[in-house]
Amino acid sequence: MELSLRETVLAAIVVLLMGRALTHYVGVLRRYNIPQPVSGGLFASLLALLAHQFWGLELHFDMALRDALLLAFFTTIGLSARLDTLSKGGRPLAVLMVFCVGGVILQNLVGLGMAQATGLEPVEGLLLGSVSLFGGHGTSVAWAGVFESQAGVTNALEIGIGSATLGLVMGGIVGGPMAQRLIEKHGLKSVEPVLDSKPRGESSKRRIDSQGMFVVLMYVSAGMIIGSAVSDWAGTHGVNLPEFLACLLAGLVLTNTLPRLVPRLEAPSEGQSLPLLSEITLGLFLSMSLMGMQLWTLVDLALPMLLTVVAQVLAMLVMVRFLLFPLLGRSYDSAVLCAGYMGMGLGALPNAMANMNALVARYGAAPLAFMILPLANAFFVDISNALVLQLMLNTLLP
Repeated sequence: MELSLRETVLAAIVVLLMGRALTHYVGVLRRYNIPQPVSGGLFASLLALLAHQFWGLELHFDMALRDALLLAFFTTIGLSARLDTLSKGGRPLAVLMVFCVGGVILQNLVGLGMAQATGLEPVEGLLLGSVSLFGGHGTSVAWAGVFESQAGVTNALEIGIGSATLGLVMGGIVGGPMAQRLIEKHGLKSVEPVLDSKPRGESSKRRIDSQGMFVVLMYVSAGMIIGSAVSDWAGTHGVNLPEFLACLLAGLVLTNTLPRLVPRLEAPSEGQSLPLLSEITLGLFLSMSLMGMQLWTLVDLALPMLLTVVAQVLAMLVMVRFLLFPLLGRSYDSAVLCAGYMGMGLGALPNAMANMNALVARYGAAPLAFMILPLANAFFVDISNALVLQLMLNTLLP
């Protein structure tokens, strides 16, 4: 059954709203911070699985708009990375940024090792590494096309989404208890008498208005145009640079140069328009992608996927407990940051914030942790993950 572009967009919006309702009414989805587009998309794909198994029905969607949503979302990621905010984090931020790169490399090495142990292809091991774990659902969908076209992995989307969902749940389960053990074992206490879980300066951001939205749309459009041109130019010179990665880098350059060259021009990250546009593009992109998943292609991969995610969790626990925690200073904020890192490294930033919120509600405020983790996530995770992934993929492919 074929759906037109308009019908596909309508279906994606319905799936997104359905995910919002599911997350609201199903407690386990709220507890593990499953994103609303993922809740709706997975539910829709389960319905598609039942339709395929019992009635042989397959839905085919017009995905012409999905590529534009992907480029717009990754451009917003680049636009949110302001270099002048990095100085606020000091040494803990520098340590966390190093471990973002180290975690990406570790996950890919574990994925490659488990692929060899379970009989999967090496490129499938990368999909079960930082693509789906540090990257999450958005990165899994973004890279699925690259793995399909370059490595011939026809079910790359299903593998990435399955692994990302397992990682999201595991990140919510193990992050808090690990940090709680560190806090109680070392007798760590909060030095802040007042609970403040929001990054400093968040309350002062300007509200959304049409002027701010048009400025952000201008930046995003320019970033998409520049990124696409750079990707095409790189391709003509034998360099494989995915278009969405080029758009991310273009956004990074624009947000750190254009406001300085044109002082009267607002920076895109000054208001709430950029986060809103990022949420909208990611939500539609994810729901549009997930509702068309073919879950029946994952039957033979269920056990290798589960074993690999368990191995990833154990490797991350060892690294965080014996390396990251000591290097962060063995303080209370360090323990809270470790919980956030586990949530971010196995799931997503909302997962990380939920882990940290649960700790500060019980043990006291950790303002440094809440300031540093969003900075590392916004500036470094997606960029380092994309660069490392492309390098490793180029190494594996002939």
